[in-house]
Amino acid sequence: MNKSEIKMIESVLGGKSAAQIKDLLVELCKKIPAVHQHVLLWGKTAGNGENERLALEYWARAEAIIDSFNTYGGGPEDEEDECCDEIERLSQLIPELSWETRQEIMDGMLEQYHYGNSGFDDMLTDTCFELCREREEWLYLAERLLEYGGSWDKNLAMNVYKTIGDDSAFLALREKDLRYGSDYFELVSFYDERGDVEKALSYAHKGLKNGDGYVEHLVQYLFDHYAKKEDTGALEALMRTCGQIEKERALVSRRLFEYYKNRGDYGNAKKHALKEFEYSEDRDLDKLYGKIKEYMNESDWQAARDKLFGELKQRDSTGYLNICLDEGRKQEVHDAIFEKKPASRSAGFWGSGGMGGIDRDYYADKLRHDFPEDISKYFAELALKYVEGGAGPERRGYKQAVSYYRKVRDIYVQILKDEPRWEQLLADMKERYKKRRAFLEEIRELEEAGELEESDDLDSDWL
Repeated sequence: MNKSEIKMIESVLGGKSAAQIKDLLVELCKKIPAVHQHVLLWGKTAGNGENERLALEYWARAEAIIDSFNTYGGGPEDEEDECCDEIERLSQLIPELSWETRQEIMDGMLEQYHYGNSGFDDMLTDTCFELCREREEWLYLAERLLEYGGSWDKNLAMNVYKTIGDDSAFLALREKDLRYGSDYFELVSFYDERGDVEKALSYAHKGLKNGDGYVEHLVQYLFDHYAKKEDTGALEALMRTCGQIEKERALVSRRLFEYYKNRGDYGNAKKHALKEFEYSEDRDLDKLYGKIKEYMNESDWQAARDKLFGELKQRDSTGYLNICLDEGRKQEVHDAIFEKKPASRSAGFWGSGGMGGIDRDYYADKLRHDFPEDISKYFAELALKYVEGGAGPERRGYKQAVSYYRKVRDIYVQILKDEPRWEQLLADMKERYKKRRAFLEEIRELEEAGELEESDDLDSDWL
């Protein structure tokens, strides 16, 4: 609004009474929500005590959206953003609100949270925590949460008790509800922070044996404690326990390897290095293979090598091929690549049979210098499959084909030094697909060989 417009408004309002201006504002508030909000904001900054009313209005608009989301299990993204904005505005007012207003808002939020179908649950409970100041208010929130009786409700109530330092109430709830490893670890942390290490160790052992799900943090706590005390017997007992319950065996083996290695105990370190290989999941085994090879003396390595290599091949195809490359077993990599021919357009990965799951394109690229004829044929066949499959969305099929043909060109021109062969292949493709204008446009970049840049790895855009 410019100065002349402002003067015009001032002249219109100048002769009006306060009652008339009030009536005008009320009418504008009814017709224009934005005016209503600005008036309330003005009342807040002018010290008219409207902050309570404004907060309730923010919550009312947010509540309407959350209630709809609860009913339908979600809603439009713009409404989600609007709801978050309203809660953010509400949060900024919380320090100025009375407990009566905060309690009213909290009750409404907890009701919507209890429905549990809106996707706003975390935001609602986080805001409820913001609404609390005094101990009695925190206790009110905890009691309301416990009324619902759910496991997560109890966890939130326990967080309330920890926030206000009510240890007895926290322990009463936590000790009655121990199911997961994380439940036990909460008690481990509680007692450890208060210097009661014996109780912390007791709950760590109980959680390891009885806790469901993730227990790594319990194992780490126990191992750290006994390693610090150099209690080798307790560490080996921990290994036996993990072996019996089949939990975190690889973790304990790995840490025992480091423990014995640092103490100069070659025999036990070697034993646990082999145990870690045995217990580890079937991925990244090539790294463990390399670690064992580096640590063992030559005679021990020669004795263990064939068994480890055989297990590696059976359990981790990618790790096996990586070791084959490292050790110069390129024929084995070659055989794996050509074990099964491509059966689909997603030819770079096989999902079943033989060396299932390996990225054959990656390993084919690694062998282009050693088997240029076979590898160029491999890439040419893949390229042809994409051409035959058609352009697809955004010409992705043709772009993939060009990526493969680029690899064929590099092998013909750089490695085999046979540029005429490449030119003939390109000419044949242009003639064969001369009616596919989109394909011809895509392969145009391949017509000029120029300075070809050789790479050890495939480009990410065609993997």
